[in-house]
Amino acid sequence: MRAEVTKIREQIFAKTMWAPLIIVALGAVIAIRWGMLGAIIFFAGYIWLATLSLPLAALLYILAAPFPIGMIVHHHKFYVADFMAIVLAIKLFMANVHKGFNGLVDTFLPKAFRLPLLFLLFLSVLSLGESLSRFGTVIKILEYVEFFVVMVAVFRNAGTDERIWNGYFTALFVAVSAVTVYGLYQFLFQLGPVYNIVDGHHVRATGFFGQPNVFGAFNDETFPLAVALLTLGPRYLKKGWLVVATVLTALGAVLSYSRGSWVADAAAVFFMLVLVAVTKPKQMKTFAAYGIGIPIIMFITVFFLGKTDLSHTALFIGAHKNTIERLKTTVTALLNPQGHFDTDQRLLIWKSALQAIRQHPLLGVGLGNFHLFIQQHPPKGLAAVPPMAHDLYLEWGADLGVGGIIAALWFEWSWISKAVRMIRQKAMGLSAYGYAALMGSFGTAVAFIVHNWVDFLIDQGVIVPLLIALAFIAAQYDRYRNGSVS
Repeated sequence: MRAEVTKIREQIFAKTMWAPLIIVALGAVIAIRWGMLGAIIFFAGYIWLATLSLPLAALLYILAAPFPIGMIVHHHKFYVADFMAIVLAIKLFMANVHKGFNGLVDTFLPKAFRLPLLFLLFLSVLSLGESLSRFGTVIKILEYVEFFVVMVAVFRNAGTDERIWNGYFTALFVAVSAVTVYGLYQFLFQLGPVYNIVDGHHVRATGFFGQPNVFGAFNDETFPLAVALLTLGPRYLKKGWLVVATVLTALGAVLSYSRGSWVADAAAVFFMLVLVAVTKPKQMKTFAAYGIGIPIIMFITVFFLGKTDLSHTALFIGAHKNTIERLKTTVTALLNPQGHFDTDQRLLIWKSALQAIRQHPLLGVGLGNFHLFIQQHPPKGLAAVPPMAHDLYLEWGADLGVGGIIAALWFEWSWISKAVRMIRQKAMGLSAYGYAALMGSFGTAVAFIVHNWVDFLIDQGVIVPLLIALAFIAAQYDRYRNGSVS
């Protein structure tokens, strides 16, 4: 008989959590000025906190991951969030170790995605055989374990407890709202590198990520969750706050001027709308009004904000396009890629990735090592060496060989197929909260899949919305397999 996963059911806010929470907050503040000292204080409190409340510790991971506070080692992006994941993994391991091997497998490798995830990790280990940097590959493998094994397991531990999921989603919306407000500040006051100038004098917003496409991805992966809970969720949710969160999330996606983000959210809303029409047609109009209307209003808002200059000195660059022109190039770049610098550069990068696949079809160049390959074999006309292939499928193909592309498609198909199956077959059996969150999780997965055709978004912070979505899908799938969904 399959071992049951031991669920950790502590309250999110236990009465005894105030002392360690104060220590955690103090450490975070100190880390802004003295990184290592603040990190030590932070983790003393965090370990204590995790022993009292796993949900609260996981909630703090959601809040901390998107922010570069208290970096431990400035190499391969070791952040406080990485060490938070280690603490959470130990807590979950200790709670299930008495169940033996089967209990640990069921805890850390959800049935919904188990086989493609194991295949991906297996290929990652094999890639060490031809890795251009074995150290870099090992770091990347550990990063994938943190994301897809540990954190999905930690969030999934909430099962179908709406109180805990509400805490997780609220933390995510708080984080994305804070990042967007900072992005709006950057946009209005012209803060950022010159190469991100748009609208003549305004900068493409980057939030705390320092990169507009990543900032946009964080917002476009969160928007489906926010709009689904707002329009499809139960009445007891605080809809006023959800309206604010949904508007700010859409604003952040537009402010990024990331065409990948725009297309990703358009695709997510479209496919979510189709599913709503099939399963709960009476709610289709409300979902469409918010899911389509809010982004359009944000485009109009950003267009007019682009005519406002609050910076001390205006830097006018006439060659850069405004909001409407940038929106048009989302289509025209496909028709005439050589006529658009960004698109032409992406084509050169993809050409290099295909070269890496041809030269290393079986084991690849090592997980996370495509940037080293293109540095050694730069294509003619490339302006700068990119940190990745700007395409998840080509990145995994270059890093892991042909099998990497298969792993990417199989892994993503497992997300979509499981979510769609449950929504279509169990829509009437799901609670309003379960239906809304599952629909939002499906939309987040779609946004990730679509955006990753032009970017590579498996990185610290930006991937948090996807991990929460995958955990919710996996938790619902566990109930689905047992014949009861709530």
